[in-house]
Amino acid sequence: MKNKRSTSMMKIAALGASVAAALSGVAACGDTESSDPNKITFWFWGSPAEVAVYEQLIAQYEDEHPGVTVAPTHYESSIYMGKFQAERKKPDVFFMPDTDFAAWADAGVMLDLDGSVSEAELNAVWPAAINEYRYDAQTKSLGSGSLYGFPKDLGPVCLTYNKKLLEKQIDKNGLDRADVYELLDPTDPMTWDEFRGLLKDLTRGETDLYGIPYYEMDAALYSNAANYFTDDASEQRIDDNFIDAVVFNIQLATVDKVMPSADMSGATDAYTRFFNGKTIFTWMGPWDNADFWNYDIEYDICPVPYNGKNPDAQSVTFAGSMCYGVSAKTKKRDVAVDFAKWLSMSESCQRKALELGQQVPNLMDMAKTDFISAEWKVQPEHRSLFVDVIDGNTNSIGLYESAADDRISSKTRPLYYTYDGTWKDNLLSYLAEEDLWRATDAALIKTKLEAYRNDLQNDLDIMNERWKG
Repeated sequence: MKNKRSTSMMKIAALGASVAAALSGVAACGDTESSDPNKITFWFWGSPAEVAVYEQLIAQYEDEHPGVTVAPTHYESSIYMGKFQAERKKPDVFFMPDTDFAAWADAGVMLDLDGSVSEAELNAVWPAAINEYRYDAQTKSLGSGSLYGFPKDLGPVCLTYNKKLLEKQIDKNGLDRADVYELLDPTDPMTWDEFRGLLKDLTRGETDLYGIPYYEMDAALYSNAANYFTDDASEQRIDDNFIDAVVFNIQLATVDKVMPSADMSGATDAYTRFFNGKTIFTWMGPWDNADFWNYDIEYDICPVPYNGKNPDAQSVTFAGSMCYGVSAKTKKRDVAVDFAKWLSMSESCQRKALELGQQVPNLMDMAKTDFISAEWKVQPEHRSLFVDVIDGNTNSIGLYESAADDRISSKTRPLYYTYDGTWKDNLLSYLAEEDLWRATDAALIKTKLEAYRNDLQNDLDIMNERWKG
């Protein structure tokens, strides 16, 4: 998956780790110092298409606020947090990942925004998006306490597929078109067995075409009622559900041969493969529309598969997010807060961002009407799935007979619940050292994962001692 989000290890940078190696890369534009009280600095990252989106959003804000100037600085996502750590004077407004904001709040960098937003403004936005940036620095509790960021988005990651390539493979392999599209129903997720069977049918006889470039491990775990740890990140959870999810992921490549590599961290060339017609499926979030619309490709989305053999499992993907933070030391507080809040909550900005393919609107009413309207003739056709994922098992947009039938939802990424990503880096290293990504035997994978329980618990204990001890 294309790295639209900051890497997990950047949390460590917030606590003072060296970032010298991260200081090479794309040159920035914009100011870091200005005596003009109405000129503020803004740091962000994103693809070229997203850069174009923010250029238009900034221009619109300046038009709506005569006399105010926003000086933007763009970095590649891979070096953004390193640059942020190294900058002595932080920008007035900045992107901050949900996985990093608590450490920066503890460091006194992020402004407490509680007094800068009304209840009416808060109530118009997805509650999960707001609560994601609440943090009680005294109790070290996430999801409650002061608000340290205005949500940029709440971005569910779904499966997307190349429709023309899909149709070609249906015809080539003599598959029943109706049966295939029934499996891709946006309200009726596939099971793992149905998904692997579909990919094998679609790629039968192929030597240079795969079903999917990699499988998101967080989605595999969540869709088997599994996780790396308990929600407070205090105890490891390498249980049978966890093991089954890892086995499913690895065997897509080693047994089913529908995936080129079983790399838990994600294939760096996933989008290249997808746009070059080398994979039928890949992963996307709503922000990817800005890029996808620039390609000559027909695409749609479907829910993540779940383990149909587990009665507790349902389709649960992960919802990534970031926020617009404001520097606690800005000398232009009022203007900076106004711009950050405008990006997050204003109807004019949210509507423009919607039209430009940037996100599902933060404003719930707009997301449930304009975004999913059939009158808006854009891809993906089944974009209501993005809203279905965000709203959880509530049937808030009437796709089902009742909420009990809504079995599509999302959960925040695991890294959100930890203060740094050392635990995950060590797990990835272990899986690589043991060569498990080439394993075919489920029993071997199970044995190796069970053997790692104490190591994961030790990493969590060290992390929690640093954070909450």
